Amino acid sequence: MLAAIGVASESIYIEMFTFDNDTTGYDFFSALERKARDGLRVIVVLDIFGSFRLPSTFVNRLRGVGAEVLFFSYWFRRTHRKILIVDESVAFLGGVNIAHRFAHWNDLQVRVSGKIVRHVLHSFARVYHECGGKNPRFLDEVGLPITKKARLWFIEHGIGGKRYALRKHYEEHIDGARQSIVVVTPYLLPHRWLIACLHRAINRKIDVTIIVPKHTDYRILDRINYYYIDLFSKLGARCFLSGEMNHAKVMLIDERLGTVGSQNLDILSFGWNVEAGVFFDKSKMVRDLRLIIEKWKRDANPFAPTSHPPYWHDIALALLLRFFQPIP
Repeated sequence: MLAAIGVASESIYIEMFTFDNDTTGYDFFSALERKARDGLRVIVVLDIFGSFRLPSTFVNRLRGVGAEVLFFSYWFRRTHRKILIVDESVAFLGGVNIAHRFAHWNDLQVRVSGKIVRHVLHSFARVYHECGGKNPRFLDEVGLPITKKARLWFIEHGIGGKRYALRKHYEEHIDGARQSIVVVTPYLLPHRWLIACLHRAINRKIDVTIIVPKHTDYRILDRINYYYIDLFSKLGARCFLSGEMNHAKVMLIDERLGTVGSQNLDILSFGWNVEAGVFFDKSKMVRDLRLIIEKWKRDANPFAPTSHPPYWHDIALALLLRFFQPIP
């Protein structure tokens, strides 16, 4: 991502959930500042909740050299996306936030080029416009339709009325699985429909594998992960706990259909947030994703219910959080 920014000649657009000035070793802030000073069109859209640590002095510095910085600010909705578009010809999207504290996490970001970048640009323009952006360059982009005839599909969720795009995608492909399903998520707080969907797959004798971190960045979420991993384990899924924090959001169906995006398997991503990802069946991409997942599984331990039994307060918390699930 930094290399792409370094060779940018016209424009750089970033939409990010978490962007901090503490980017030691991964200094995106200085790279953006230099490019804006050189006259490139630099637009940064940040979620006001996820990027609350970014001091206003740094925002003012970017604006002072000509960059446009906007904030996505709503009570419940978040832009949870992690998107970088360079020269409107290359795009990156996935799970990678920009801050030093994330530098040692396992994560996954996809680099795409070609026609699909236009669809990512179109989606960025919609969020930019919703944040109050006025650049006429994006006015035409907002109304463009997204075509689906490609070997690489862009998934847009939570913007432009697409509130249930992720649910449709996951239901369609989990129900269509014939052999195996692998899901990787840092935070596991699934909707009831997703639990039912994976349970149906298990009942069809589909090999369902779920990988979550043993320890996340929030201890309370560890307990929620253990509760649901224990549930899926009892239903018949193969569950693993990775030793290192894994922030990737991945689904692999039958080792032939891959999904990588910004969405966690939780009620926020599927119910409230603005999310984005890619779905693909290109053999090389699927092979690369399978090899990455295999490495993560080798570095993980099978979940043992006796080691992480759910306590009464874990069950109570999980049931309480279900009340915040949007009703479809």
